[in-house]
Amino acid sequence: MISLTDRTVRLAAVMLVGCCWLTACGGSDGKAATQNDGVASLVTESPASTSGTAKADPAGDSSSSSDSSSESKRPQLRLDSTAEDVAMYRKAYADCLTDHGSPTKTSGEPTKAEVKAYEAARKACVNKMPLMPPEFSPKTNPHYADDVRKEVACLKRHGFKVHITPATGSDPNAIGWTYDSIPGEGVDIEKIQNQCRAEGYGGGAALAPGAA
Repeated sequence: MISLTDRTVRLAAVMLVGCCWLTACGGSDGKAATQNDGVASLVTESPASTSGTAKADPAGDSSSSSDSSSESKRPQLRLDSTAEDVAMYRKAYADCLTDHGSPTKTSGEPTKAEVKAYEAARKACVNKMPLMPPEFSPKTNPHYADDVRKEVACLKRHGFKVHITPATGSDPNAIGWTYDSIPGEGVDIEKIQNQCRAEGYGGGAALAPGAA
């Protein structure tokens, strides 16, 4: 799986936390750790990679400043996308960010100048930012809440301690889930999450946590 540097992911987190653009602000349009932005993007949040909360609007667009022409050119991931497909799109986006001056250092916290550079690169590369499958968004999947419940049930069967979080907006379909505790050592968290994602949504196992 292609992933961006730790530095770039931190930059993404800095840019996205305040605006709740990532996956899981209680079923709204985001979460402070990774998803709608093609950089720090997770289809399902991994406690090994961030804070442990998950879900919301993975298919949503984190770039409100992008124009319709750029939006129409964004690659569309699907539930049956292969790992090779996902890696190809993620690499293209990562390479674009680098080509447009996104910082790539891996130590220390990002400076204001670096955050600004990352944001400029992100806007320039919005047409290469992969869109998550429409099934992963409560806006485009009328059965989203049911799919989330199936995913959570699967996680629980595998011994994960998680619970459903209610929608914070006006759409009752936009529920989420969060970890009550992080699984112990020796548990392949990513493998189980991928398996349960596929069970809940009927596909998407290749869309593992990572840049995208």
